[in-house]
Amino acid sequence: MLQRINAQRLMLEYDDPRSGSFEPLRGVPDDKLVALGLVTTKSPRAEDVSELETRIAEAARHFPLEQLAISPQCGFASSIVGNPISIEQQNAKLRIVAETARNVWG
Repeated sequence: MLQRINAQRLMLEYDDPRSGSFEPLRGVPDDKLVALGLVTTKSPRAEDVSELETRIAEAARHFPLEQLAISPQCGFASSIVGNPISIEQQNAKLRIVAETARNVWG
């Protein structure tokens, strides 16, 4: 399936165990960029930057690091009801994404 997708960027959710392993990244064509949705928008729990860096390193065993990116797994209001996350918590999560990206890609 990944070979037939007509898109330059793939945004994949990897914020919880149900997402599975990074093994499917081996099937992504070389001309794609993959944004790893590692930061959940479903709960206010703050992710640990070093854990995110470890997960990115795991993904890089299956797809080139220079073609990976990090992002939240979805929007902060992914349902009509929204998610129980305050603006401050949303901002903190986005700061974690930015810090992780700086640490991994400079």
